[in-house]
Amino acid sequence: MDYTLAMTAVVLFSLHFQAVQAAAPLPEKAPLKDLTTLSLEELLNIRVTSATKSSTRLSDAPAAIYVLTNEDIQRTGATTIPEALRVVPGLHVARIDANKWVVSARGFNGQFANKLLVLVDGRSVYTPLFSGVWWDQQDVMMEDIERIEVIRGPGASLWGANAVNGVINIITKNARDTQGALLSAHAGNARRGGGVRYGAKLGDDAYLKVYGRYSRHDESSTQGGNEDGNDHGHLKKFGFRYDKELATQSKLMFQGDIFEGYSGGASRNFANLTADGTPVLTPPYSIVSPTGQEFSGHHVLGRWEHTIDKNSEMSLQFYWDRNQRILSALNGVDQVDTLDIDFQHSFNLTERQHITWAMGYRRNYNDSKDSFTFMFCPDKRTDDIYSLFVQDEIILMPDRWKLTLGSKIQHNPSTGYETQPNARLLWTPDARHSVWASVSRAVRIPSWVEQDVRYSERTVPPFTAPNSSPFPLIVVSEGNPELDSEKLMAYELGWRGLMTPTISADVALFYFDYSNAVSLVPGAPEIAGTFPGLFLRQPIYFSNQATAQSYGGELGLGWQVSDSWKLRANYSYFEADFNLNDNAPAGTLIYLKGSSPRHQAMLWSTHQLPHGVNLDLNMRYVGRVDTQYAPGGYIALDARIVWKPEKNMEFALVGRNVLNGNHFESGNEPFSVPTENPREVFFTAKWEF
Repeated sequence: MDYTLAMTAVVLFSLHFQAVQAAAPLPEKAPLKDLTTLSLEELLNIRVTSATKSSTRLSDAPAAIYVLTNEDIQRTGATTIPEALRVVPGLHVARIDANKWVVSARGFNGQFANKLLVLVDGRSVYTPLFSGVWWDQQDVMMEDIERIEVIRGPGASLWGANAVNGVINIITKNARDTQGALLSAHAGNARRGGGVRYGAKLGDDAYLKVYGRYSRHDESSTQGGNEDGNDHGHLKKFGFRYDKELATQSKLMFQGDIFEGYSGGASRNFANLTADGTPVLTPPYSIVSPTGQEFSGHHVLGRWEHTIDKNSEMSLQFYWDRNQRILSALNGVDQVDTLDIDFQHSFNLTERQHITWAMGYRRNYNDSKDSFTFMFCPDKRTDDIYSLFVQDEIILMPDRWKLTLGSKIQHNPSTGYETQPNARLLWTPDARHSVWASVSRAVRIPSWVEQDVRYSERTVPPFTAPNSSPFPLIVVSEGNPELDSEKLMAYELGWRGLMTPTISADVALFYFDYSNAVSLVPGAPEIAGTFPGLFLRQPIYFSNQATAQSYGGELGLGWQVSDSWKLRANYSYFEADFNLNDNAPAGTLIYLKGSSPRHQAMLWSTHQLPHGVNLDLNMRYVGRVDTQYAPGGYIALDARIVWKPEKNMEFALVGRNVLNGNHFESGNEPFSVPTENPREVFFTAKWEF
């Protein structure tokens, strides 16, 4: 991609819009209210859309939902989305290396956490290739995020398959709210980058913004700090958003971006059976293998919304998304294209019933360039997915009881028809308290890797246990086209409200029952190759030979100590029990078992001091996980001090891991080597004009 050309286009856009402004002066920006000045009761009245697919007060959402506002995100000092998500109760966020992250809700965490659906402005960034999210390329301009809505628990009846343990919905700002120019930058001992955004009015009720962003992370250290992790990386992104209000009570939105980046990683040269390198059939039977990845892509999205009357509205959305990854360690290239069309309509059936229904179509297309180490069979694949959604919100007693019944029916070529119903009951005994309960079913569709892959993991030399033959043995992961979907029955109970005018609380409890959980089943070794190059091939198949039960809860507290000082605390408890089916073959392993901590806790202080100075402190505890080579639990302290010399100018100094730098947060991942999370200090600056 020619980024010089792209930047030139951005500049030309800006010059053109300046000329337009000369003819029609830009209206003054409406002052944005600082959310730190809102009372706790006002914060509970923030409108959210992810829990019911319609605008609902946070206090009336019958789900375990947490909202990160733009002000919250800024006060974390985060320059990446996973960093901002660390403050959400019930989420486990861990850094693998300088570019890669594991993020999940309520268990089953890993680089490809396959039970968490992530959306950006209604566009799914969950890849069917590995069933997960490439967090190193989800690089939204932090100042451009309006809010992030995080649902802990199933959202499949609304959002479809793979929204099993949770949904993260990242919502960016309307172009109307980003008028004028913004410059931002950050630099420190381990990261640097910046962004530029320009917004202008185009005629009557039409607005456009264009932006560019660059970020870079320096390399950190491997185990013991003796070697460089080679995990440096960078990302360049350019994009736009256009919003227009039509005269017919309609709104139109178009957006798109183009990006390119590199995510480095430590080399692998593992000659023993406890880890994997790039296998070869001759001594030393494994070779040094870089784990860096090049990636690029683009997307366009359009949405039309129409208000029929005060009780009825409809929307039509489409997007096309392309992602390409070059995996150095696997000598392979994968390109995934997604086309998605979705129509939604909501209306009042009676005075006490509000109906929402939707239908959608999605096409996922994969084109792979394979190697001996990693290949797809077939190397090209097209999946057509159809869906129908219906939800009925029933007011049983005004201002007291509301029942929500809904279900999504999807058809996919892998497992056929999947039905994902849910029932949610909300009780609001008064204006300051709400209690909710839910029963729901969700499924996760097998990824293309689990169905089609052939991945040579490692070579066991001759006469080396467990290989007693005179030939080398290659361990190969084999996809299973007959793999069924993983299924979940979820039971949840929650309460949120104001205990006093200055103290709020949010409690959620859950019990999850999984069936058909994915496991790895060893097959019988077989002779392959031709003399004198004979070798043994040991297949390991994906299968549905496991079950799991998990339970736990999350507690969140907020205390408005004074008009200028707010304290927030949360605690999460998670327990899981994994079991193999009675007919599971010997040696069967359960995928992602023990990958989430039992205990997590956080205390977050945001304090507005005199003379335009803010002080933000965040201390968190994360318990240990039980995956291979995983670190123990750790305590981390982040700090941020901000000075605002003028209303639209801000300078900040941010410290990361102030107490204990150079700690590990993640164990081994399939295609990544964990590196130490260093102590960091970096400077940020922002100017709007």
